[in-house]
Amino acid sequence: MRINSDSISNYALNKLSENSTLLLSSLSRISSGKKITTAVDDPAGLAQISKLKNQNIRIDSAINNNQNLLSFLYTQDSLLEKAVKASKRLSELSVLYNDITKNKSDKNNYKLEYDAILQSVQELSEKKYNGVSLFSGESMQTIIDESGNVRELTGINLKEAFKTNWGLNFNGVDDYGDIPNLTIDSSKYTIELKLGENTSGTAIGLMDSASMKNHFLLDTNWKNNISVWMTEGEVLTENAINDEYSISITADSSNGINTVLKAYQNGNYIATNTSASSIMNNLHTNHDWTIGQDWDVNTRTDYFSGTIHEIRIWDDIRTDEEISENFEKRLSGNEENLIGYWDFDSLSPEVDKSNNSNDIILNGTSWIDTTSNEGAGPSSFSRIENNLGQLRAIVGSRIASTRRNINMLLESKQNLSSAISTIENVDLATEATNHAKNKILQMSGIQALDISNIVSENILKLIYHLAVLIYLQSS
Repeated sequence: MRINSDSISNYALNKLSENSTLLLSSLSRISSGKKITTAVDDPAGLAQISKLKNQNIRIDSAINNNQNLLSFLYTQDSLLEKAVKASKRLSELSVLYNDITKNKSDKNNYKLEYDAILQSVQELSEKKYNGVSLFSGESMQTIIDESGNVRELTGINLKEAFKTNWGLNFNGVDDYGDIPNLTIDSSKYTIELKLGENTSGTAIGLMDSASMKNHFLLDTNWKNNISVWMTEGEVLTENAINDEYSISITADSSNGINTVLKAYQNGNYIATNTSASSIMNNLHTNHDWTIGQDWDVNTRTDYFSGTIHEIRIWDDIRTDEEISENFEKRLSGNEENLIGYWDFDSLSPEVDKSNNSNDIILNGTSWIDTTSNEGAGPSSFSRIENNLGQLRAIVGSRIASTRRNINMLLESKQNLSSAISTIENVDLATEATNHAKNKILQMSGIQALDISNIVSENILKLIYHLAVLIYLQSS
C-alpha cells in the first residue's frame, strides 16, 4: 500500500504535472517553429497576428494592382513613342509634298504614305490592354494601397492629341466647290458630313437645272438647324443641333413612290421623314453636285459660311451600327459601296480618296487648321508634337509614381513580416534551453515523487513496528 496524499507527495505530483505540460508546449513550439500553437498560448498575440496577416494580404493585392498599372502605363508610353515618330514623318511628308520640283506621281506617293500613316495612328488610338482601352480619354480609378486609397487617372486621348483639325473654310460670300463627275444612280444612298462650328448656308446639294427644283439639298440655315430638302421642299429637320458635329442622312427610294430619309447626329439617330416623290438620279439636265452653295435658277446663292471637315457618299443605306461605330473613324477609301470620300485632313483636300476619282473643283475656299485658324500644313504638326510630348510627360510621371508606390508597399510588407515573425515565430535557441530545463525538471519531479513514496512507506513500517513493541510490552 502507498500513500500519495501527504503534502510532500502532492507537491511533487503537482510540480511533475506542471513540468510535463511545459515540456509538451516546448516540444510543440520547436516542432512547429511557432510561439503560438493554440489560442491558449497567447490570445492577444494571436489576435494581433491575424490583423497583421490580413493587412499583409491587402498589401500583396495592392502591389499586384500597381504592377498591372505599371504594365499598362509602359504599353501606353511605347505606343505614344510610335505616335511621335509618326507625327515627325507626317510633318516631313507635308513639306516634301509642297516641293515644286516634285511631279504628280511623286506627290501621289507622298499622299499615299501620309494617308497610310494617319490610318496607323488611328489603329494605335484604338489599342486595348486586356480589353481596356489605352487611349479612350476616359478617367480611370485604381486602388493603390492596402487602405483602399484610390488614385484617379485622367484619360489619355491620343485621337484628340493627334487631330489636325484641317478643313475647307467657306467665307459665305462666293466660295464653293463643284464635283462634276459624281453620279448617284442608286435608289439607296447615304451622305455624311463633318461640319465645323458656326456654320450656315448650303453644305451640299444637287439641283435640276431644267425644273430648278432641288433634288437634294442639305442646308444649315435657320440658327444652325439642319434641314434636308428634296424636290417639293423641306422633308427633314432637327432643331438645335450643336456645332462641331457629324451629320448622316440615309435615303431609300427603292419603292419608286417616295423617299424615306433618316438623320443621325454624331452617330446617334435623331429623326425620320418621308418625301412625297422618288428622286435621286443624276439626270443630264442637272447641275453638278456642289458644296458650299445653292442655285437660284442658274445663279449661285445661299453660300455656306463655316468649315467642312469631311464628306462621305455611299450608294447603300448605312445601318445604325455602321454609322455609330464609324462616324469618327478615318476611312481607308477602299470600303465597299463608298463612291465619294473627301477627307480634308489629308495632303490634298480636293482629291477623292475613294476609288472613283471624283475630285472637287474648288473656287475661293481656303484650307485651314481650325484649331489655330492658320493655313493647313506643316505648321500644324508642331502643336501635335507638343500635345504628344505632354501626354508622354503625364504617362512618365505616372510610371515614376507607380514605381514609388510599389517600393513603399514592399517596404511596408517587409516591416509587417518582421512584426509578425517577432510575435509568431519561436526563438529556437531559447526554446531548446527551455526544453532541456523542462526535461530535467520532469525527471527530477519523477525522482522526488518516488522518494516521497518510499519515505511514506518506511514511516508506515516504523509505525507498525512501534505499535507491535508497545503491545508486547503491555502484555
